[in-house]
Amino acid sequence: MIAAFFQRKRQRFIEWWRAPVTRKDRILGAVVGGIACFWIGVLGRIMVGPLPVPLDVLAWWALGSIAVGVVLGIVFPKATTCALFPFTTIGVGSGT
Repeated sequence: MIAAFFQRKRQRFIEWWRAPVTRKDRILGAVVGGIACFWIGVLGRIMVGPLPVPLDVLAWWALGSIAVGVVLGIVFPKATTCALFPFTTIGVGSGT
């Protein structure tokens, strides 16, 4: 029963991956890419750079990261969605 469930999910993923890219895929890829790259860019800048980071510098990093993520989501929508989706949930549901 569980094996059949995972087999169906796997088959649906394979069909989705091989299907031509749709407008919905591009929109989803752009949203996921923008949110994920925002977190990656801002947190990466905070962790790598000298502290404290000025807010204007952090804002430019955030805007640049979002722009890169949206472009990646439009150009490579399926790969962006699969690779960056886990980064979209950073800070959500942490309970603190």
